[in-house]
Amino acid sequence: MDTQDQENAYKIAYEREKRARLKAEDLLETKAREIFLQNDQLRENYDLLKKQQSIILQNDKLATIGTLAAGMAHEINNPLAFVKSNIESLGRYHASYSRLVSFIKEVSTHLPEAEQNNLKALFDEEDIDFIQEDLPDLMVDTIEGLTRVRDIVMNLRSFARTQSSDRCAAHVVDGLHSTLKLLNSELKNAVSVKLNLAPVHEIYCNPNALNQVFLNLIINAKHATEGRENPTIEITSRDTPSEVIIEVTDNGCGMPPEVQKEIFSPFYTTKPVGSGTGMGLAIAYGIIKDHEGEISVKSTEGQGTTFTITLPIHATKEIEQTDN
Repeated sequence: MDTQDQENAYKIAYEREKRARLKAEDLLETKAREIFLQNDQLRENYDLLKKQQSIILQNDKLATIGTLAAGMAHEINNPLAFVKSNIESLGRYHASYSRLVSFIKEVSTHLPEAEQNNLKALFDEEDIDFIQEDLPDLMVDTIEGLTRVRDIVMNLRSFARTQSSDRCAAHVVDGLHSTLKLLNSELKNAVSVKLNLAPVHEIYCNPNALNQVFLNLIINAKHATEGRENPTIEITSRDTPSEVIIEVTDNGCGMPPEVQKEIFSPFYTTKPVGSGTGMGLAIAYGIIKDHEGEISVKSTEGQGTTFTITLPIHATKEIEQTDN
């Protein structure tokens, strides 16, 4: 074989080896990329499983807390009932006591002067006039306090039954008032709440589930207004011949468009790690969809956010007819 043939054979062998090497490198790069993507997907799945495990544990805790809350509410109701009954009896006793004091004052003028002085000294020492004046106010304040405790217990029992699937005809405005009472301590001195709640049609619904939606929206609005000047939440209600509409508006930090697109997705949250599960609005979305309604959001960064809930009125008649 001459020199030219040897050189050609070498070039052919070199090109063959070069193509084989490049093919092996491409294959290696492809496999490495696949392994990297699989590892990345595996890492995402692992993180998602950890979040789901955390949420399951949290839900178990909430279920336990709900059971305890229902039991506590029941136990509180018993002593609350007889305390309230005793206060009402005390109010009737005070009327008799007042009549007796007035009668003593009248007949005391017929007593000897020494006895009159002794009686006056006793009245002054025990401050009977002040007691007579102060007791009615004490009774009113006590009954008001007991009524507030009763309302708190009733709301607590209501929210402890959020897993109930029972539906009934209800006014959503009543649910809003109930939710706001439950959140009174959370909102007081933190945000101004403006109510524009017009009477609306009764709808067939699960009131406890809708109360959970209202709770999530109001709490989110409160968090959005933290650090803002004059933090405000406005809640409005109105209806049309076919729909009941509830709006929760805040003047908080607002959300960019990319966040608004994901806000109802499960596990999505803008809160720091460990501060939220990202399930609150996803659950709210599911509850509203289960009621054949719609929930939407409009927001502007730096200006605030409005969540709008639309619930059908016609569902009341349709479900009632089905039940019959």
